[in-house]
Amino acid sequence: MRNKEFGSDFHYSSDYEFRSKATDKRHDLNNMDYLYFSGRVALRNILINGINQFKWKKIYVPTYYCHEVYDFIKDLHIELEFYQCNPLNNTLPDHIEDSNLYVILLVDYFGVSSPDFDHLKDIITIKDLTHNLSLIGSSKADYIFGSLRKILPIPVGGFVKSKIKLPEIPCTLFAEDVAMEKFTGMFLKKKYLEGNFSEKEIFRDLLISAEHSFENIETNSALPFIVKEYLLELDISKIIECKKNNIFIMKNTIKETPKFELLTGNSGLEYSLILKFTDTEEREKLKKYLITHNIYPMVLWPNQFSEDDIRLQNSLLFIHIDFRYTTADMKYIANFINQFSSNA
Repeated sequence: MRNKEFGSDFHYSSDYEFRSKATDKRHDLNNMDYLYFSGRVALRNILINGINQFKWKKIYVPTYYCHEVYDFIKDLHIELEFYQCNPLNNTLPDHIEDSNLYVILLVDYFGVSSPDFDHLKDIITIKDLTHNLSLIGSSKADYIFGSLRKILPIPVGGFVKSKIKLPEIPCTLFAEDVAMEKFTGMFLKKKYLEGNFSEKEIFRDLLISAEHSFENIETNSALPFIVKEYLLELDISKIIECKKNNIFIMKNTIKETPKFELLTGNSGLEYSLILKFTDTEEREKLKKYLITHNIYPMVLWPNQFSEDDIRLQNSLLFIHIDFRYTTADMKYIANFINQFSSNA
């Protein structure tokens, strides 16, 4: 790649190390019963079926989450009740009523932590595994869903694994258009990174425009065919394993500093390198420093409303460590982080 940068949206992948038409690669999708346009569409269809078939009355939802997902389901005939939960405080509160007319949304937070729900016997459990796809086959939740585009290089995509058969939904023309807009942006980003396209703002505008469309109810759609065919070629297990190797390298390369700590789990399957700062100003300094070196970190999730979650939102910085990057890339990024820590 001539224009080297790290993070932000995936580019279109033509790397055959991570793509294969061999049928033995397709077993990765066997744990996904239904494929949708997005993770929020997947959740919406779980709830619609539960409301219609089982008369679900209420869904308990965690305070620390992507609140755009809640906006996408708030019109449904089911009460949303928040419970305090985030990656650092994920013990389920006592006020949750264990009834089969109620549902609880549980989140695997960035591959770092997840609420224990073994004590719940009757309430319906829905688990979001967006950040930890490797657990799809082993989760004990009644329904498992997530977004696929956070870990895999696809423009759109969500999935459901369900113990109950869900009605099929069609693919909408609007969903196809958004997928093609995102695919176009991804392809132009690939050409830009290769040095064969110079108008960076064009692919950025396409990617941003497509992202805004995820809020539109017309995306309530099955996964567009063109994306499904591309998804079937991806070596999902290899993509996840590469990320696992990269996080291992980063954990062993980042130097200790009083400015931040690494937020990690026991499985080595973190969604990204997660830095937890004691001071928001220091986080912003590192963020700006990395951007000047074409390293684009994330802040997740904005717009929290509880005091605990706002503090956490303001303390975390996420660094991409996915399959796009080599061991040398990881050490390159770690070197800038270590330099900043030493000079701060």
